[in-house]
Amino acid sequence: MQAEVNTKELIYLYAFIPTQEYEENKLTDIEGIDPDYNIEYYVFDEVTAVACLVKHEDFAEEVLQKKVEDMKWLQEKAYHHHERMNTLHNTYTVIPLKFGTIYEDKSRLEETLAEHKENIHTVFHKLSSKEEWNIKIFTDKEAFIKEVKENSPEVTKKVQEIEGLSKGKQFFEKKKLKDFIEKQADKEIDKYCESIHEKLETFSADKEVKKNWERKLTGRDDDMCWNGAYLFPKDKVEQVLQFISEEKDKAEKEGSSFKFEITGPWPAYHFSNFQTQGGE
Repeated sequence: MQAEVNTKELIYLYAFIPTQEYEENKLTDIEGIDPDYNIEYYVFDEVTAVACLVKHEDFAEEVLQKKVEDMKWLQEKAYHHHERMNTLHNTYTVIPLKFGTIYEDKSRLEETLAEHKENIHTVFHKLSSKEEWNIKIFTDKEAFIKEVKENSPEVTKKVQEIEGLSKGKQFFEKKKLKDFIEKQADKEIDKYCESIHEKLETFSADKEVKKNWERKLTGRDDDMCWNGAYLFPKDKVEQVLQFISEEKDKAEKEGSSFKFEITGPWPAYHFSNFQTQGGE
């Protein structure tokens, strides 16, 4: 039985799922973001909203704005949101909503669903039987620059050209050589990453190239040179994993500094194309 929403309770919205999938496999007794309430399912025709009641004094807009400044609280609640989204994704086609999406009552939520109904169905169709995976590529850039300096035909050609110049011109051209080698290394890194991306595109239904993270965010001793999110049909995932495994082995055998990190499956955070600001 669903709890009645009163003036002291708001609705925390996790996601939308197809009603047909929910009716075929109902997940129950899942603790909500407010531990005093379990997750509930509000059925609106063909779309079901996955939600949890929360106390007004804890999740009202003005309160929430202050609470997110508490990193311990934010990490705990954001982790809960992420874990519940994974639970839903294991069973349903999920349109994940951003952390902190709050509605005042079911009527406001119903208005949102009515307004975005067509888009929601389009996204359901797009995400059906698909998974989001994140693929990152790393390399030690300094080591790669050294490798390029020693082995690149372009660099060898450039050095030979400099040696053929007069002593005066050699001095200035040698000063430029370091920049040339670094740019050549960047080109080769980009070329390699793009070749991997092009192959992954042949498996994916959609993709998003993301900004590379700095070392202080990754906690690694090498540099991120590719960060891509991909929406793979479930029947293609095994081929993708096999391809990445082969590329890892190839990089190791060739003594390459490229390393891969693949994570997933995730709910389709990058491909849901649906945003709601809530109705609180």
